[in-house]
Amino acid sequence: MMRLVTIVRYLRNCGLSAVAFLLAGTLLAQDPHFSQFYSSPMTLNPAMTGVFAGETRMAMTYRNQWRAVSTPFTTATVACDFQLLNDRIGDDILGIGFMGMIDQSNNQGLKANFVSFSAAYNKSIDQEGLHKIGVGFQASWTTKKVDYGRFVFSRQFTPFGFDPSAPNGEPLAGFTLNYLDVAAGFLYSGMNNAQAQWYLGGSYYHLNRPNEAISTEQNRLSPRLSVHSGFNFPFAERNRLYLSALYMNSMLTEEVLFGTVFESLIPNIEYETSLYAGVYYRVNDAIIPYFGFGTPKMQLGISYDLNISSLKTATQSRGGFEISLQTNLSRDPERNKIPRCYNKF
Repeated sequence: MMRLVTIVRYLRNCGLSAVAFLLAGTLLAQDPHFSQFYSSPMTLNPAMTGVFAGETRMAMTYRNQWRAVSTPFTTATVACDFQLLNDRIGDDILGIGFMGMIDQSNNQGLKANFVSFSAAYNKSIDQEGLHKIGVGFQASWTTKKVDYGRFVFSRQFTPFGFDPSAPNGEPLAGFTLNYLDVAAGFLYSGMNNAQAQWYLGGSYYHLNRPNEAISTEQNRLSPRLSVHSGFNFPFAERNRLYLSALYMNSMLTEEVLFGTVFESLIPNIEYETSLYAGVYYRVNDAIIPYFGFGTPKMQLGISYDLNISSLKTATQSRGGFEISLQTNLSRDPERNKIPRCYNKF
C-alpha cells in the first residue's frame, strides 16, 4: 500500500513538474503582459506615451500567477512619462517615457529584465483639439537568464521520491541573452462635446526581430501585433461606462480580451473621488473581475484571473492576482490638454 501511494505521488509530481516546465519554456519566447493592459500603456503601445490628463505620470503594475502549479510567476513594471513643450505646440502632445520591468518564473529559473525608452507625438487634426492621431517608438534593452539548477525535471523523480542531486540531462548550467528590441505604434483618439470618448490603437513589437539563439544558429523573436480600442460615455450625471478590448498575436500565441468597467463618483466628498467595478473576459482562458478607486491624481486597480481553460485542473482554477497604481501630476489641472476619462480603460 505504501509503495502504491509513493508511485501515485511520483506520477502526480511529474505531471505538475511537466506543466510548470512547459509554461516556463514557452515564456522565454513570449512577452510579459497584463490583464489590466490599460494600466500599463508603455507595454501596450508606444504611441500612448504622454497621453494622459496631466504633465507627469507614474505607472506601476505587479502580477503574480500560477501559484497552484509551481512557484508563482511574477511580473512587475515601473514607468514614468512626461509631456514636453506644452506651451509651444498647441493642442498637440509630445511625450517621452522610461520603463523598467522584471519577469520571473519557475522558482526564478527564468528571469527577464527590460529597460525601455519611449517617445510619441499625438497631433491634433481639428481646430477644437478633439481628435488626435499619434505615432510612437520604443527601444528596449533586454536581458534574459536561465538557471537550469532551479528547475525541476521529471528524471529527478524516482519511485522513492524526488532526488535534487540527480542529473537533469541538460548540457549547460544555464545561459544569458542580451539584445536591443524595437517597437512602434499608432493611436487615434477623439471625443465629442457630449463628453463621449473613444480610441483605436495598434502596436508592433520586435520590429528588428532580435536573435534569442544560444548557439550559432538563428532563433529570431517573432513580432507581436497588438490592436486595442475603447469607448466611454457619461450617464446619470455622476456615472461613466467604459468599454475596451485587446487583440494580440504572435507566432506562439493569440489573445482576445474584452470587457467593461463602471465608474461612479462618490457624493458628498470634498475631492472628486470615483469607485470602479468591472469584468473582463480573455477568450477560452479566464474571467477577470476588476475593482478600483480613483481621484484626479491617482487610480488604484485590483483584478484576479479566474482560470476557465483546460489548465484549470492543474491551476485549481486559480489564475493571476494583479494590482496597478497610476499617479498623474499637473501644475495647473485647468490647463490639462485631455480629460481624466481619456483612454483610461
